[in-house]
Amino acid sequence: MTNPRPGPGRIHKLDESVVNRIAAGEIIVRPANAVKEMLENSLDAGATEISVVVKNGGLGMVQIHDNGCGIKKEDFSIVCERFTTSKIEKFDDITRLTSFGFRGEALASISFIGKVRIISRTADAVCAYQMEYNMGLPMAAAKALAGNVGTMITVEDFFYNNPTRRAVLSSAADEYGKIMEVLTKYAMRYPHVGFSLRKFDQHAADLRTPAKSTTLDNAKILFKDTISRELLPVEDTNDKFQYKLTGYVSNPNFSTKKYIFLFFINGRAVECGELRKCMELLYAPILPKQGFPFVYLSLDLPPILVDVNVHPTKAEVHFRFEKEIIASLYTAVQQCLLTCDQSRTYSVIIPPARTLSTGSNSNELPYLSQASTILPDRITPARAVRTDSRLQTLDAFIRPSSALDIDVDEELRSMETAASEVVSSVLATKERAREFNYTSLLELRATVEGSMDVELRKVFAEHKFVGCASENTVLIQHGTKMFAVNIRRLSEELFYQLVLFDFGNFGVFKLEKPFPLRKLLYLAMDEHSATPVSDLAEREHIADKATEFLKGKGKMLADYFSLQFSTQGNLLTLPILLTNYVPPLSELPLFIGRLATEVRWTSEKECFEDIAREIASFHAFCRDFYAENDNTAASWKWTAEHIIMPAVRSMLLPPKSMWTDRIIVEVADLPKLYRVFERC
Repeated sequence: MTNPRPGPGRIHKLDESVVNRIAAGEIIVRPANAVKEMLENSLDAGATEISVVVKNGGLGMVQIHDNGCGIKKEDFSIVCERFTTSKIEKFDDITRLTSFGFRGEALASISFIGKVRIISRTADAVCAYQMEYNMGLPMAAAKALAGNVGTMITVEDFFYNNPTRRAVLSSAADEYGKIMEVLTKYAMRYPHVGFSLRKFDQHAADLRTPAKSTTLDNAKILFKDTISRELLPVEDTNDKFQYKLTGYVSNPNFSTKKYIFLFFINGRAVECGELRKCMELLYAPILPKQGFPFVYLSLDLPPILVDVNVHPTKAEVHFRFEKEIIASLYTAVQQCLLTCDQSRTYSVIIPPARTLSTGSNSNELPYLSQASTILPDRITPARAVRTDSRLQTLDAFIRPSSALDIDVDEELRSMETAASEVVSSVLATKERAREFNYTSLLELRATVEGSMDVELRKVFAEHKFVGCASENTVLIQHGTKMFAVNIRRLSEELFYQLVLFDFGNFGVFKLEKPFPLRKLLYLAMDEHSATPVSDLAEREHIADKATEFLKGKGKMLADYFSLQFSTQGNLLTLPILLTNYVPPLSELPLFIGRLATEVRWTSEKECFEDIAREIASFHAFCRDFYAENDNTAASWKWTAEHIIMPAVRSMLLPPKSMWTDRIIVEVADLPKLYRVFERC
């Protein structure tokens, strides 16, 4: 028995809330899409510093903070409504579009799938304003509060009202990786903007690029020396198609296990499958079978040639003369590879076909021309460098020494021994990652970034660890050169920068047995004072006065620097600046003494700078004999190699003064050594 044919259903208009939620699901597929939309809004606002904080892969919370032009108070009420924008007024404006956004759907869509809070201030406003949104509408009137010029948008509980979408998303780690990809792309394209990304429960950023950088310098930070040192610049202009091409591609010597393809049109990160296949086919006969290239290309076209309104997330765009322009880009990159004569010679032949991971072949792209076969040249011994620091270290050439017998003050020894036992090394993170935009703090950070030496940054970012020459000196290799580095002074600068950039978001060392401040101050007067105080009454007076003074500053020190004091005058906690690193507790009395006497407390900027310097000096790497025993005699070497120097490689912005202050000194250069030996 067959079922009767159903009758026609009535067509009715969907409720506006249903329409908005459906549209939001097309635009915001996952948290990374929201980050991309808000990031582009920040760039449209002229921001030069953009920081992103993520919780639970973005599903729990995404917070983006910039120093752009801000949002006017009058616009707060409609900023999350659909089709509200400051970029266009009529449809023809799209043909002259120079901004990222234009439809006015991004924030609206985000507010339909998450809980949004916006804090913003313009340059002409006396204060900032805050408003919360749900389903595109404000929850209450704008609230005035203190804040710097710029905008901070916080989105919590992504897809709280769409459990199916939330369930099918990847793990938190995968979603965080996709957000990292978004920031990596835009950090490459906009090197003049400083970007940072971190998880909300970590005080160290997983990605950080300085403002006023260059594309190549950011490549060194984002992709490390394994890729950045193998890049070739690509530049091309074409009057016929009115385009300008800039970028970097990997040279024929280099290949990666994963194809890295970054493509921008008019500053917007987009996908272009046809160009992606072209680049893969171009490298196919050059690279090993499982090798792939690195390709970063930025194409500037007249806006009238580009149609950006073809994809809900703007991940794809269409442009006129697409086939011809792609063929021209292919030729430009091919010529770049053919003219590369650093270590390979080129001969143009018709290569055998090779199967690609995408299944593409040259028949699908008829405008692809012949490619190149490249043969490696012999590398002279004077230019041969070690590429794997694990192959050999300095320790293999040093005979183990006997344990040192050092006579130290018994009271200080007992305190240090107790400290090593009671410091629980439990990382007690803040409940919520915080952003501080005090003018004084921003000026100190800008000074650090402005004084960075690019060449020195390259040395530290690409170095190979050789070994510890002494307790204060390590040897590192960069290219054919070897450098001696004063690791104490180097780590002091590293910790100073960590204090500034992770201000107010440190982990905490909780001491099970609190240290009395008075006792620490007594030790400071005995061990470190240039003129020891012998009068007992005067010693007590100085210690009591300094203790009360520090207790008076305790609220600020605890909130910003994780230094907590009890009402009885005991030290309860210390900040954690670097994971798995314990500062030399033998320096604790000196640190407390200098904190009370050497900080300029009356000026905010000088106060923050001095406290940061003192914390950095206390944390600076040195061999702590009091904390060592027979089983951990070599622990200081392990700390230098596996904790301090990796942090230097990834986070330090070294100032130019490190050369003149002889914190780093060149001790050998392989080609120069060969010249010496050739004369012998």
